[in-house]
Amino acid sequence: MSTFNKEDLRKLFPITEKYIYLDHAGVAPVSVMASKAAAEYMESATHNAEFDYDDLMEEVEQVRSDFADLISSKPEEVAFVRNTSHGISLVAGGLDWKEGDSVIIYEKTFPANIYPWLNLEKKGVKVKFIKAEKAFFTLSDIEDLVDSSTKLISLSSVEFTNSYRVDLESVGRFCREKGIYFFVDAIQTLGVFPMDVKKFNIDFLAADGHKWLLSPEGTGIFYCSNEVAPKINPPVLGWKSIINEFEFERIDFNLKPNALKFEEGSQCALGILTLGASLKLLREFGIQNVQNEIQSLGELIIKLATERGFELSCPANKDSRGGAVVFKGSFDPEEIKEKLGEKNIMVKSRGGGLRVAPHIYNTEEEIEALFREIDNILRG
Repeated sequence: MSTFNKEDLRKLFPITEKYIYLDHAGVAPVSVMASKAAAEYMESATHNAEFDYDDLMEEVEQVRSDFADLISSKPEEVAFVRNTSHGISLVAGGLDWKEGDSVIIYEKTFPANIYPWLNLEKKGVKVKFIKAEKAFFTLSDIEDLVDSSTKLISLSSVEFTNSYRVDLESVGRFCREKGIYFFVDAIQTLGVFPMDVKKFNIDFLAADGHKWLLSPEGTGIFYCSNEVAPKINPPVLGWKSIINEFEFERIDFNLKPNALKFEEGSQCALGILTLGASLKLLREFGIQNVQNEIQSLGELIIKLATERGFELSCPANKDSRGGAVVFKGSFDPEEIKEKLGEKNIMVKSRGGGLRVAPHIYNTEEEIEALFREIDNILRG
């Protein structure tokens, strides 16, 4: 795929025929490969049903293996979940919390990484917030909150309002040294940047596929390291949580020893196979190539924004920035977003500015067209 030119790549994304789509940090379009995978599953379900079951399960396990490769884990450490909130809730509801334990999160992070932890306050667990007083928090801001009560730190790998990319390696090393669990909401990273859960000392990770992974909503992954899996009691259980899952007429309450115990029942095979097709495309293109291309488009966005006197709300340094660029000016970002939408250009209003999030199939010409349209809107 890395030998394909941009024109070939864009043919895989029919949305380009009508729209300039720059909201991959929100809800992304899917490729023809993903659409084809969904159609093939429905064809099989319609005409063959359970006669294709074994082949279907082999395909599901291949997707699991591909995701394990993506995050540098083992396949049995990856469970399929509905979404990021589902994965976070498995840990929030499954760890053995004691009254007086505490969790550290960022106060402006996406709510999926807030509410499951706040729900623990009824058990006497304290939620400590990293304050958003500075533009971007650092490891020292986290260290200031840590004490003997700290049981877990849960961070988004990239913040959705300002595209700040957290130094996961430093935070993970700190957590390991202090004996603190490290949870990562990776929805704004997977599909853009390489991820190594072992190198970053990540205990738990969750993400769903409808953003940079270019897949439909409703299917995601949950990583739970083999080292910590025995310490989590699944808050939701079913027949697939058990080792002898297909021995339906013999009750043997013996949980699987790894992340697979969190797959409590029948899976959304349609979503998994569609997600797998999207992942295959990204892997063939090469995640490092994806990162390079998205960051290159990001540099152009920054250049054109600063030329117009707009102020960056995201890190200027690409090593500290996610796939999106956020900027503000003397305009109402929500109004600009709406007017751009009328011109078939999709961006998002976040953090008091415009968030522009391109992917590999977007072009420099589309970025230039975006700013020409902004100029037209501001001129009235």
